[in-house]
Amino acid sequence: MRKHVIFDMDGVLVDSEPVHMQILAEVLREMGVEITKEYHFTLVGMGALMLWEKLKKDFGLQGDPKDLLEAHKAYFFEVIGDRDIPPTSGISELLDRLRASGYNLSLGSSSPVKLIDIFMDKVNLREYFDYVVSSEHVANGKPFPDIFLKISELYGIAPESFVVIEDSRNGVKAARAAGMQCIGYRNENSGNQDLSAADLLIDDFRELTTAKMDMFYLVNE
Repeated sequence: MRKHVIFDMDGVLVDSEPVHMQILAEVLREMGVEITKEYHFTLVGMGALMLWEKLKKDFGLQGDPKDLLEAHKAYFFEVIGDRDIPPTSGISELLDRLRASGYNLSLGSSSPVKLIDIFMDKVNLREYFDYVVSSEHVANGKPFPDIFLKISELYGIAPESFVVIEDSRNGVKAARAAGMQCIGYRNENSGNQDLSAADLLIDDFRELTTAKMDMFYLVNE
């Protein structure tokens, strides 16, 4: 069986949730809104337009969610160049192990293409992935399964052949809705996410030995 792993980006490949939280707080502060860290964690892994639809509803914001999103993106790209975006601990080693063992790797993120490109350039991880799919490429972002199903379609491989690595409740829900197995990565910077629907929970990428990853595929043989 061909072995495929789909990686989320924010909180999995890059430890970016702190900077997302910081920049969103700056945008909302200009609108007279302050959000708590706990509220922000409910937004983790959510498609960008869905996020602004929720913010508009929860805080009575003025304007169309699409326009609010565009303003957020414009500010984000204005300031992101000066912000530090580290890779998550152990991720490069995991990617090397999987590639050396013949795994096919891809990236599925709710973030816009431009942001994916910026973050992948900052941490030099782009070369690992056969396909990169953003919520901009599909009708619906996470928690809908569209991103993951698009990757399945690009490979021409059934969804059950994939394992997804996610750090958010929304991402796990999307993976399960796609009919894929899922590993939940507990990243403290992503908050106390409910990852209970995942098949396996980890706190450190060093736990994902090749032997442990291969077990996902032995089940389907």
